[in-house]
Amino acid sequence: MAPLLEICGLSYLSILKGVSFRVEKGAHLAIVGQNGAGKSTLLRCLDRIADVWTGEILFKGVSIRKIPRKRYAQKIAYVRQGGEIVPDITVRDLVLTGRYPHRGFFAPISRRDEEIAENALRLTETAPFARRRLASLSGGERQRVWLAAAVAQEAELFLLDEPTVYLDYRRRDETDRLLDKIRRETGAALLEVTHDLNRAAASADAVLALKEGKVLYSGAPAGMMNRGRLREIFETELDAVVLPGRAAPIVAPRERRTSGNG
Repeated sequence: MAPLLEICGLSYLSILKGVSFRVEKGAHLAIVGQNGAGKSTLLRCLDRIADVWTGEILFKGVSIRKIPRKRYAQKIAYVRQGGEIVPDITVRDLVLTGRYPHRGFFAPISRRDEEIAENALRLTETAPFARRRLASLSGGERQRVWLAAAVAQEAELFLLDEPTVYLDYRRRDETDRLLDKIRRETGAALLEVTHDLNRAAASADAVLALKEGKVLYSGAPAGMMNRGRLREIFETELDAVVLPGRAAPIVAPRERRTSGNG
């Protein structure tokens, strides 16, 4: 059986260079790397926002160039960074926009659309503020609403661009819990761009590390968590530290020692 998503030698301008990997149904893949490594560009290629790439992108074994855009939009949900402009809209109406790929912009909202949106609000625990304006919510609450819209889309693959950026530790934990809940209840796969290596190691099934548009590492998170590989990817000194009670190491900057004159 073909994987949910398979990337074969994907290149885009001078940003991505022969990137290859696959995502199985229900998997969680974290994409890491320095700024400018090509992570967000990769998401835009997968969402068909950037469309001048070479290579192959297969969804369930079929080239996405052969899949009608509307049908592909029903399968792929792109959740952008939480810091983007907030539309003047209620939470419920924003979640209903997730139904656009299924009904079109001008078709009336059906009872089924409403039921799916209500279920998405319940799943993401955003129903209590369904009538509030999106701008009135905190950053963590807005992120949950964007995820609710993706759930309402009934997508099989979520493309997540820094889903916990700008969030404090509590809200990050809440978002991680929600993402795991979405994956369990919907069966969707998650492909997440993140700068947080410790989150990637703790929550993702696999990690893809990019550097200057090329894949430097692809595999289990634990396999990336060593000093030499981290230095190669991020060009700085990082230590992988094993803490009691944690299955995966955590990454910490190497302590810098300075000498004084006494």
